[in-house]
Amino acid sequence: MSHVYVLTNQHQQFLSKSGEWTDGREPNKLFRSEHKDVAINQMFEANTRNVSLRIELLLCELSIKGQPQIPEEALASTEDDQGDPEIAPSTPEEMPEQATPELEPQPAPEIAPEEAPEVAPEPAPAETPAQPDENKSESAA
Repeated sequence: MSHVYVLTNQHQQFLSKSGEWTDGREPNKLFRSEHKDVAINQMFEANTRNVSLRIELLLCELSIKGQPQIPEEALASTEDDQGDPEIAPSTPEEMPEQATPELEPQPAPEIAPEEAPEVAPEPAPAETPAQPDENKSESAA
């Protein structure tokens, strides 16, 4: 085993063995796996806890002591640290105003109404339904 996979997020933090996000300066406490599929499963589990994170796999070489060697460019610089980004609310970037076509009223197309087809009324039935004979029912009583 000459390399391992570690998990990092968009804030340049690394997933620890305890499931917390750290700065990655203590490699012995980081989650690591020599198997990519195990690391991917852990990535999905971490993402279900916080869906706003963009988690990536980072392939790291192992040191002589068997600890992952995190590249310097992957580590967060101390000047950029502004506290825990998971806790601090972030304001979304302002979007430039754009014309939204669904909000702009469009003139209705001018179409001449079609005339309804003329339907001839059905003729009345020629026969009337047979009525019970009133004389028979009175005589039976």
